[in-house]
Amino acid sequence: MTPRESVRLLLALTMLLGGSMGESAIAALTAEVRQTPAGPKLFLNGQATPPTVLFVNLYDAADPVRTPVQLGEVAAAGRQGVHLVSLTIGTPWPRAGETPDYTRLVDHTVEAALQANPKALLIPRIALTYPPDWWYQEHPDERMWYDDGKPGIPSIHSAVWRRDAARHLGELVAHLEVKYSDHILGYHPSGQTSGEWFYDRVLEGCLASLEPPARDSFRRFLKAKYRTDAALRRAWRDPTVTLATAEPPAVEKRRQARRGAFRDPAAERPVIDFDEFRNHDMADAVLHLCRTVKQVAPRKLCVTFFGYPFELAPVRPGLQATGHLALRRVLQSPYVDVLCSPVSYLDRGIGGGGYFMAPVDSVLQHGKLWLVEDDTRTHLSPPDSGYGRTSDFRGTRGVLARNFGHVLSRGTAIWWMDLPGEGWFAGDEIWEYLSRLHQAYATSLADRTPYRPEIAVIYDERSPLYGAPNPQVTAPLLYRFRAQWYRIGAPTGIYLLDDLVAGKVPPAKLYIFLNAFRLEESQLRAIRRHTGRPGRVALWIYAPGYVRGDTLSPEHLRAVTGIAVREVTPCPGRIVTVDGETFAGDYEALSPTFAVDDAAVTVVARYAEGGAVAVAAKRVGESTSVYSGVLQLPAALLREFARRAGVHLYNEQNNVVMAGSGWVALHASTTGTHTLRLPCAAAVQDAVTGEVLGPAQSYPFALQQGDTKLLRVLPARR
Repeated sequence: MTPRESVRLLLALTMLLGGSMGESAIAALTAEVRQTPAGPKLFLNGQATPPTVLFVNLYDAADPVRTPVQLGEVAAAGRQGVHLVSLTIGTPWPRAGETPDYTRLVDHTVEAALQANPKALLIPRIALTYPPDWWYQEHPDERMWYDDGKPGIPSIHSAVWRRDAARHLGELVAHLEVKYSDHILGYHPSGQTSGEWFYDRVLEGCLASLEPPARDSFRRFLKAKYRTDAALRRAWRDPTVTLATAEPPAVEKRRQARRGAFRDPAAERPVIDFDEFRNHDMADAVLHLCRTVKQVAPRKLCVTFFGYPFELAPVRPGLQATGHLALRRVLQSPYVDVLCSPVSYLDRGIGGGGYFMAPVDSVLQHGKLWLVEDDTRTHLSPPDSGYGRTSDFRGTRGVLARNFGHVLSRGTAIWWMDLPGEGWFAGDEIWEYLSRLHQAYATSLADRTPYRPEIAVIYDERSPLYGAPNPQVTAPLLYRFRAQWYRIGAPTGIYLLDDLVAGKVPPAKLYIFLNAFRLEESQLRAIRRHTGRPGRVALWIYAPGYVRGDTLSPEHLRAVTGIAVREVTPCPGRIVTVDGETFAGDYEALSPTFAVDDAAVTVVARYAEGGAVAVAAKRVGESTSVYSGVLQLPAALLREFARRAGVHLYNEQNNVVMAGSGWVALHASTTGTHTLRLPCAAAVQDAVTGEVLGPAQSYPFALQQGDTKLLRVLPARR
């Protein structure tokens, strides 16, 4: 070890132990995410830097098949100016007193990447929920137990696992800071399913948290929430329960709901509390590890997966079983710099949407950088890769540009990911194209403007706790409905309800409340300060405010929307508009089902079965309230609501439009002539070819399905 490495090791270990000596001396390279007037930006050594990254899955630097392919991608990216690289490394987990094997599990991989691109700046992904077998033998009670009777990986609730994982993570970060600090951009602790911090085996339909550490941690959660036995007894309506003896609810109760699509909070509070606890504990574990990273490397980034309500909405045990309903808690932490997820796996091929999995604009409002994992199955992937695989370079180019349009218009980050190491991004043609996208981001950093969409889509992460433990509501509403509101023809912002209440959401003209099913009066007052402004339109979906305190009532819906409704015989979501257009919502009959029962409304659509009013609008003060009893509405109808609110429509042909921060993009859903209409006449420049068009207000383009026009709106000449 060199003298410099010795000093760094001392400093890193001091930080791990809670010290504060000379942290600036640990690393010459500094990386941070700063909130700016235009939104969060990545700064390296004080310079704003485009957050465009390559991800390679270097399972083993000695792998004779995958390693040369992936290292070739690292080199190709570097030749095109993309030097930020995320990569998987091993996680040494030795017994106490043993020496960790950093050489084999870590250093070989890091040095292989740096040999491929000596300018590379790395973000190691570090898996922390797969310890060696000896750990399970020594701690048999600290692993997860599932409702099929099988044991699993370490319990997220286990204090023993958290202690050991944090220690090994801290020591690994210290090693990397000592040896490779000038090439380390940040750290990415990962765990649970796919490393993405949602509960292991939940995608299989299993329920976890049956182990003793879950019970013990649940009791600590209840103590923090209720403080006294008396308060717990009132909430649970149980005169015998205590904070010291409370038990998690039985699996049978976790798998049922008493009120159709909803839980009854008066009778099922223990289950609601347990689901809240499980989501809280998942976030708490993530933050515990992120804090460890920041203790050792305070001037490097900490990256984590979290907050996928839209993508996890179809899981069989319900969204509340995933662990991803505590995003607000993560956003409030100083230990997290970057949050990430893949592009949605729904409708991601040519002509598709490239949807976000999360309320991404709330992430940005909190000063965190959102990172899009673009694991597009390009035409270089095997033919059976699925998930929207493109068949030729034209399709690859169109999909990559669409995904990048989401990134540019909001100012998020991205990594291009060859998930299995098969050479999905191994072609020079691809990297020449990606280089142009990278340069487009770089050239626009200095004059970015804030993302201020005129449509705000509002998601509430507490309401799923009161839903039935199944995807009957969440899958059509949160997962599949995206295919419609992404095609309104105008950009949307996607926010947490809590942020709207707190005043963190920029003013909009149209507000779409997806799942505001649980609302308290204080929240409603704050919401009305936004939606009640002159000319605003608020669209309320299905059961707004149905849950209030411990009661469920259709009367609550009128208090929220100003529109009276009644409960009717359950029916599917198929509607017929007043113009005779039919839209078949893709879900079965819901209980409860609500219909409008208000003579003062303007009818918009009726249920196809029975003819009751399903969608209606009403003037409330100086704004308009729209109620929809169905979970999904067609893009054309949403477009009419946007038009009524005065939203500028860039396109009205059901294409995916992205606009913001000086950029506008259109991804063609079909083949034909597609027109982009700007708010005012301006010249535009093609991000890929550099061609300048205009000035004009309308730009017609002849496009094939899956083509993307990605344009920079040029400022007017003075």
